[in-house]
Amino acid sequence: MQLVAGVCVLLATLCRLVMTPFVADGVPFLAFFPAILVAGLLAGPRGGLSALAYASIVIDYFWLPPFWSFELTAPSFRLLVLFWLFSGSLIAIAALVRMLVRVIAESEKRATILAEEMTHRMRNVLGLVQAISRQTLRTATNLPEFQATFEPRISALGRAHDLIADDFENPADLRELLKSVLEPFGASRLTMSGVPVGVPREISATLALVIHELGTNAAKYGALSVPAGEVTVLWARDQEGVRLDWRETNGPPVTPPSRTGFGSRLLKTAFPAHFGETSIAFEPSGVECQIRFPAAPDPFETRRQPSAPDRKRRALPPAEPRSPSTA
Repeated sequence: MQLVAGVCVLLATLCRLVMTPFVADGVPFLAFFPAILVAGLLAGPRGGLSALAYASIVIDYFWLPPFWSFELTAPSFRLLVLFWLFSGSLIAIAALVRMLVRVIAESEKRATILAEEMTHRMRNVLGLVQAISRQTLRTATNLPEFQATFEPRISALGRAHDLIADDFENPADLRELLKSVLEPFGASRLTMSGVPVGVPREISATLALVIHELGTNAAKYGALSVPAGEVTVLWARDQEGVRLDWRETNGPPVTPPSRTGFGSRLLKTAFPAHFGETSIAFEPSGVECQIRFPAAPDPFETRRQPSAPDRKRRALPPAEPRSPSTA
């Protein structure tokens, strides 16, 4: 900072000495205004003030009467004060320019990061869609069955990404994510309760797909397939992250599925290593699934407060009980 200020004043002094034969001593400050502005731009306000101090000394000695002396007459002091005031405005302008440049640089850096994140996320989504397509094709017996199963899964994925896109900078709120994914099942028999918590963006789409599969299975074969059935989704935070429990009650009798479908494979391999795990139990009273995943850095503690269990008001039409299986 001091070096920049000194170099700027030195160059200005040399320029002013070169100009002396042409302008004499009538414009002592002419070459020093640009020097102070450049010092302010390069070294900040402190650099500009340092350049102003050095320039004041040089100007006082060489170009303000009495010449070749640090003494000041009243007229010379008034000129020096005017020089300080004008130079102060230049230093302020330099500070504003530096701030603007910093904001633009940070914005460009942020835009680059967001573009890279979007590209990475798009690759992940395409890979997930390909996996869903392959797994659905394995169990579908005809094209209408494939379409009827594939489209809801893609829709669930889309709703999750819509929620993320609404606030790209922050992780998705778990409660809002669950509401968005489970909305198509629209059951007054579905209860959600838990503390405010954010879902890491890396696993939000996967979590949405897992929850959608649990809801689909419950509507086809589990608790939501009969009028008296209920589903409870509870979650809480602990030192290891977030634990989410899916419990079905008052549904048809449950037996383990006879085949490994998309849902079973999804639950086993849904989350990347260290980003979550799932376990499912086919209890006679109803399916129970436990999902663990790390909480996002921003847990939405200030965005909303814990509330009473949310209950949706629309009822599913009753369906005939079937043997439980994974969709």
